[in-house]
Order: sequence, then C-alpha cells, then structure tokens
Amino acid sequence: MSVNAEAPETDIETFAFWERPREERMAAFKWLRENDAPSWHPPAESLLLSPEDNTKGFWALTKHAHIREASRSRNFCSGEGIFMEDMPEIVLAAAMSFLAMDPPGHTALRGIVQTAFSPSRMKQMEDWINGHAREVVAEMHPRGEGDMVRDLGKLLPGRIYAHFIGVGDPATYHKVIHAADQLGSWNDPAYTATMEPIEVFANAAEILSDVALELAELRREKPGDDMLTWLVQAEFEGRNLEDWEIASFFVMLSGASNDTTGHALAHALIELQRHPEQKAWLLEDFEGRIDDAVEELLRWRAPLVHFRRTAVEDYQLGDKTIKAGDKVVLWYVSGNFDGEVFDEPDSLDLSRKANKHLAFGGGGIHFCLGNALGRRLMKSALREVYTQLPDVEFGEPDEGFSNLFNGMRSLPATWTPSS
Repeated sequence: MSVNAEAPETDIETFAFWERPREERMAAFKWLRENDAPSWHPPAESLLLSPEDNTKGFWALTKHAHIREASRSRNFCSGEGIFMEDMPEIVLAAAMSFLAMDPPGHTALRGIVQTAFSPSRMKQMEDWINGHAREVVAEMHPRGEGDMVRDLGKLLPGRIYAHFIGVGDPATYHKVIHAADQLGSWNDPAYTATMEPIEVFANAAEILSDVALELAELRREKPGDDMLTWLVQAEFEGRNLEDWEIASFFVMLSGASNDTTGHALAHALIELQRHPEQKAWLLEDFEGRIDDAVEELLRWRAPLVHFRRTAVEDYQLGDKTIKAGDKVVLWYVSGNFDGEVFDEPDSLDLSRKANKHLAFGGGGIHFCLGNALGRRLMKSALREVYTQLPDVEFGEPDEGFSNLFNGMRSLPATWTPSS
C-alpha cells in the first residue's frame, strides 16, 4: 500500500460516506483501487439490523478484476446473504430467491426459471416493452410537465411487470406496484415515517408473497400467457417449482423490476442532458448507436451499487488473505471506473466498444437473468422520449442516498405539450 497524506476519507461502511457528493465518493473508490485493494472495513452501518446483530466487518472489492474473480469463483457463496447485513435466513428464503442460493439448489431453481424465458417468450416480452413504452410516453405528452421517475421510471417497468405476470384488475396491479416500490425503500422517509426500516422491507415482501400464491393457484386452474403460468408449468430435470419458491422469485423479481431498470432510465435521461454532445451524437443515428450507448450509460450509472458474497475457504486475492467466513462486498460502482479496464473511465463515451461493465454483475452463475429485458426497456423508453418529447428539459434530480441502489426519487421535466 502506498502512503498518501492526501488520501480521501474511505469510510464506505458509514452513512456519512454515502451522503457526501458523488465526486468525493468516487475519489475514495479510486484511491482504494490504486492503494488498498482489497481493503478491510468495520461493520457497515445498517437501518435493517441493530448494532448488536451486525458485528462483522467486510472486505471491499473495488478493482474490476477482483470483482470478476470473486463473482466466478465457487469459493465465494451467496447463500449466507447478498446484503452487507446478515439478514435472517427466513428473509433470504422469502424474498431473495436464487440470488441468495448456491448449487445445487441454485442450479435447480435457476434452471426451472430459465425454461420460462425461452427465445420465443423473450421476443414476446420485447414486443410488450415496445408497446408499453410508446403508450406511457404518449400519455405524458399532453401534460407538458411531469416527474420522470414517477411518470416513466416507475410507471413503465410497473406496467410491463403487471402485463408480464398477468395482473388484470386495477386493485391487484396497484398493490403489486406499491409493494415493489416499498421493498427497496427502507431508507425512504415516505415509508419510515410510519414503519421501522426492517418492517418496510418485511411488509412489502409479505404482500408480494401473498399475491404470488394467489396468482399461482389461479394459473394452475386457468393458465394464461404470462410469467406466472410459465413458472407454474416450467420443469427442470423432472421438477416443478414449489409454491414458496414461486413466491420468493416473485418478490425478488418485483423489487428488481422497480429498483434497477426504472432508476437506470432516469439516470440515463439526466446524464444525456448533462452531456449534450453525447446526446447529439446518439440522436444522429439512434438505431445504429443505441446499443453501445445503453452499455455505456449502464457503466456510468450502474443501478446496483454492490452485492455481497461470503468466503467458503481461505482465499488469496491480490496481496490479501481472505479468511473462511469473511464477507466480501463487490463494489460494481467502483469496478466500472477501473482505469486498468476502461480507457478514460471518467468520461462518458457512448461510442465505447467492448464495454466490460459490471452493471449486471461480474459474471458467473449469478449473472443477471433479466439483463436482456433491462436493456430492451432502456432502448425503448429512450426512443419514445426523444421521438415524442424532442424538446424535453430536466430539472435537478433528487437522488436521496443509498449504498445498495443507485436510485432517484424524482426528476422534474418539462416539454411542449401536444394539442
């Protein structure tokens, strides 16, 4: 480790760190990558667990190569948790699905779910996404103003998800969308004003589980053309999903659809306004350039800040020995700016090729199953915004603070309304 008297504060385990300006946080991650990788940190401050229940420190993996190595190595498991906190086993089983599982259970469960995402069904879902994106932006057009998080970033993924799972009645639709938003909002004052943070999470998971069980039973009696039917019918090596597995996957997918893609879209819109030359380059040939542009926008503002693993056995990573049972936290937000992998990482370059970003993880068995759908939603939404609202202007976003989600609470916008 090199000695640097001007080293920034690297207390990434504290709430204070995540309340600092982004420039300061990124400078801290850069220092850790270049001077102390991996680095050891005290237990992370938590809203979900009390200090007496949250006593283990963690290794911070900040280099791109280390994140990929740990993501692909069977020496680092997910079954003990994917958050920095040690959540109760019942919570992991009820809300994290195969994200918090290891082989052979992970292999079987992901295999079943994957059979529900056949190429023909993926194409069908892409058609849904394109159609819903067109409709949602068209509904916004006459108003001339709105909040891009509420009116697009949350509404569009929510509407697609409701279609995806076959929710028809408005009451169930609104229940699912509200609970999905609540699931990842344990630090949002809108929820914590009336509930403790752990109650915010647990209450949302319970609501979503109940809906999943009701829908699964209905689909067994009356199959439809939706994700719940596909999951009920899917098989892997002669096995179907059990009800609790369907409910857990439903909870996990509900949160993922709300807390990742929608926020990534809101960040993409404000970043394109902040970089007008990049936006102009994209719009010169949208269809020919959007694929590379989405990859760079995901690198620039990855929707997930980190996930965690746990060492199964002692393991040498860089010049540090990680002991069996140690937590390792994969800081995607840091690896995406690693100068050993990306040329000029601190510059947004929509034409960047061979973009090895970590927005969907570092590879391995937990690589994001919904990555193709997330990319499609961003492409479709950006296409419709710049086609239907060509003069849209954004105000200052409210990003809140979180060490897990790169979220956004609001993004005011104005445009010329349709007559």
